[in-house]
Parts: sequence; structure tokens; C-alpha cells
Amino acid sequence: MERRKFIIGAGSLAASVAAVTGSGAFTDVSAQRSATVAVADDNTAFLALSQQGSGRRSYEDGSPEAIAFDIPSPDEDDYGGTDPEGLGTDSVYRFSGDAAHDAPGLFNVENRGTQPVQLFGSQAGGADAPQMSIYNVESEELLTDSSPSDPIEVGDSINCGLEIDTHEVDSQDSDYDLTLIINARAVSD
Repeated sequence: MERRKFIIGAGSLAASVAAVTGSGAFTDVSAQRSATVAVADDNTAFLALSQQGSGRRSYEDGSPEAIAFDIPSPDEDDYGGTDPEGLGTDSVYRFSGDAAHDAPGLFNVENRGTQPVQLFGSQAGGADAPQMSIYNVESEELLTDSSPSDPIEVGDSINCGLEIDTHEVDSQDSDYDLTLIINARAVSD
């Protein structure tokens, strides 16, 4: 809506309210609008996330399908001849690909939106848990809120890996259940 039309419309609304109530102000307004929202699998969304490789460190899970990660993967011993039980304490690990190492990156992020975006990762909660970050496997740069990716043009993508920091994290028998948030910020002109 053009700004002028909105201002005229808002002025008309205020005049109508003033005429009904007898004062020039109101304390509450409620307006109901309809919206249609489609939810898609991660690999077909505006910000498309796709697993890379066949070693099951990254995989698509659920309905709608969302990308998920298992570190170490259940298939780890099929590719390296070892069967690790987890990550060591007081360490920083970088996973630049799946256990099979048959594709660059652990996952791919494609911009299917309408404008260029900058990408970064963040983690929800988990102060006493391993800290996860994402990084561009080509440049090896961490992608954070203060240092996001270079702009990703519409239709372009980047391959990403996970960095996991286990400093000040206790070893435990059960897996840590972590939430990684992939953020895309529109590039302003």
C-alpha cells in the first residue's frame, strides 16, 4: 500500500473512532486479518537446507522433513573402520562433510527467496552443552551474527559444516539434544 493512501486511511479511521467515542483518542484496537502460510520440507523452503553425502551425519527427518545431524553418525564405522562413541571433552571439532566424504559440506543452504541474504548460525539454549556453530567449508570462516556469510544471491547456495566446541562440557552416557538455528538476514541496499 502506498504511504499516502495508508496515512489517509489511518486518518479516516481515527476520525471515525473520535466521532463514535466523542474523544480524539482510543486505548485499544483489534483487527483480524487472514493469512495463508505453506510449510514445506527443508529442501524446498525459501531457505532450502539439504543434507550432503551418504554417511548419515546429516539426514532428513520428520514430516515436513527437516535436516538433522548425528555426531558421530550411526554409520561412522562403515567408512572409517572405527566406531567412535562421541566427541572428546575440552576440544573443538569441525565436520566439513559426511562420514562417507562423498560430497563437499555436511549440508547445503540455497537461497530460494526473492533477495540476497547473509547466513549465520546460532544455538538455542544449552549453556552446559556442546556449543555448535556453522561455517562455510570453502572459506573455512565461521558464520556468526557478527560475522555472517557474504551475500548469497537468489538461486545461489553454499556448503556448510558444523563446528562443535566441547570445552567445559561434561562427558555423559546419553546424547546431548541440541537445537541449531540457521538464520538468513536480508541484505539491505
